[in-house]
Amino acid sequence: MKGFNWKKITKQSEFYVFLIIVVLSVIIQIRSGLFFANNNIVDIMRSMIVPCIYALCAFLAFISTGPDVSFPLIAALSSYLAITITYKTGYDGPWIVVFIIGMFFGALMGAFNGFIIVKYKFSSLIVTLGTSSIFSGLLLGAFEAERMDLPDTLQRFGKVSLLTVKNAKTGLGSTLPMTFLLMVVLYIIVYFVLNYTMVGRGVYAIGGDEVSAERAGFAVKKIRFGIFVVNGMLAAVAGLSYAVMSMRYLPTEYSGAEMDVIAAIILGGTRLNGGVGTLKGCILGTLLLTMVSNSLILLGISVYWQKVFIGAIIIIGTAISVMQSHNVKIGKAKTGKKEAA
Repeated sequence: MKGFNWKKITKQSEFYVFLIIVVLSVIIQIRSGLFFANNNIVDIMRSMIVPCIYALCAFLAFISTGPDVSFPLIAALSSYLAITITYKTGYDGPWIVVFIIGMFFGALMGAFNGFIIVKYKFSSLIVTLGTSSIFSGLLLGAFEAERMDLPDTLQRFGKVSLLTVKNAKTGLGSTLPMTFLLMVVLYIIVYFVLNYTMVGRGVYAIGGDEVSAERAGFAVKKIRFGIFVVNGMLAAVAGLSYAVMSMRYLPTEYSGAEMDVIAAIILGGTRLNGGVGTLKGCILGTLLLTMVSNSLILLGISVYWQKVFIGAIIIIGTAISVMQSHNVKIGKAKTGKKEAA
């Protein structure tokens, strides 16, 4: 078939992740007989919503600037503030307004990260580790956040579903919430920006070589700062989506998600040193880790094995990323020698 480059496809991390997903799904189906049941498929899609939005945060940071591990706490604090303001003002209008309030606070926290990182050229990992602690202290210490029921506007939104299915064999039913559509819209927007705008090209260029990107005319500082602002807004959407899907807000349920998400994007082919990564890789990596969690339940295996698997994935994914970067450097060096000759 013209235009079909099999050799190129087999060199992509996404291809192997897809193969693992196919093989794993077949194995789970053979062992449990329940994997391809309609309610289980919907459960997997539902379980992917928040991790996929988180994955956008980690992905955008990795390909442009470096690790951002603060998004779960931004999600927790911005959600708390949006819900609290909704209660205090007695607002009972469209749910989107609550999300906009949350995104506003998320943007402020993201801007705080971006300002320190861009202004003082500090490591994004160190800064976001520090701000995670600050946001956690504000949430649980200063605001003394506790479990809360959701305002009526969010409860109504949470009860609306895109799809409802029932397994005729087991009698178990599952629903796909509207937040799934919200996730899809976010991916479409990010895909468009990264692939069809100069800002998107700048994001990849900065991650590949910041000095070269600046020479090419990209506003490096503004783009890097903007990435963290956008990450804060995305985190807020993820946090409120989680609350809506749970039909309550619990501040202690947000922390700790960053390692799973980072494992997912690395598994999907995002390079640790930036400049390389795809949204389909984010989705495939998140799907694989979601399937692992789901399969452990179906097979009756302790969920603690999930942590073992994720830890192994981080190590393996990191090793692959380092080897790929090393091979690219060798390739560039060989090309340079040939041109010099």
